[in-house]
Amino acid sequence: MTLPERFRDATFESYEPQTPSQAEALRVARAFVAELRRTPSWAERLRALLGVGDERLPQGLYLVGPAGTGKTHLLAATCNALMPERACAFLHSSTLFRQTEPPDAFAHRLADQYAVCCLDEVEIDDPANEMRLAGVMKTLAARDVPLLATSNVAPEEYLATQLGDGRVQRFLRTEVRDAYRVVGVRGDDYRRARAVEQSGRGWVGPPDATQRAMRQARADATGAARWWTFADLRRATTDTAHTDLIEDLVGLDHLFIEGVAIADTDDAFRLLRVVDALYLHEDAPRLYFTAARPPDDWFDPDRHAGLARAVAEKFDRTVSRLHALCQIRPVEQKEAGQA
Repeated sequence: MTLPERFRDATFESYEPQTPSQAEALRVARAFVAELRRTPSWAERLRALLGVGDERLPQGLYLVGPAGTGKTHLLAATCNALMPERACAFLHSSTLFRQTEPPDAFAHRLADQYAVCCLDEVEIDDPANEMRLAGVMKTLAARDVPLLATSNVAPEEYLATQLGDGRVQRFLRTEVRDAYRVVGVRGDDYRRARAVEQSGRGWVGPPDATQRAMRQARADATGAARWWTFADLRRATTDTAHTDLIEDLVGLDHLFIEGVAIADTDDAFRLLRVVDALYLHEDAPRLYFTAARPPDDWFDPDRHAGLARAVAEKFDRTVSRLHALCQIRPVEQKEAGQA
């Protein structure tokens, strides 16, 4: 329930808005922190006890926008600004959805330990998980625990809202926007637009040319290294528990993945979980890969519909993170001997 190492030092001061909507999101996040930290006056407390007076504050913030616009940075900065005065739980939505206990029980357990809950990267690919999210949100609201969340879709765009008109669907479609401050965070993907870490490499082009380029990088690398085909990666994600797999990989200095090709949602999910986990881990190995096509074309949302499109939109975040981790360049056949 703690901040990932990558965002441990995130602050409002270190967030650099590039668009008006990012500047507005920064202003709203700062104002929300100030309001949470403010001590209410006796008059305000009395009005609250009597159930009259000022309109109730939003139950939380919901930052929505495409990958690479700084939503997680703002969420982590909010968490850092509130602690240690207010205990904050910071968790990825996958942690929530892996819980085996009922949603309300999990939410009560959070509320018993934390004053604020920060939920990163709320997903839209599974209506059952969205219903679980709705249960957690309702319970946290009943316990007066603000929820701050990030997502690439607005609440009314969740899959569950398209599947009927029950209580959960109505909650996700209308009540979330009414109860939460929904803030758009728009702009270009900073990982694509600016030079960032990029300690790894990616080669795109004919298999023989890209493989030769990566073999040369393997020969130049020092320290613990592993060479996998993409089929090896798929097999490892099937045979090994995710936490054990990531623990194994972070013991390496270099990870080489040959022939990345996304055929379906299953392939996308497997690569997504590995890349996202390595991106957030402070001890992740340097990543290298080869592919016939550039990452932006692997699982393009514009080429899919329904559930596959929802997965592709989430996969776009993984592609963004690959651009942060790796210098990606095309390799022509004639370059093979030089790469």
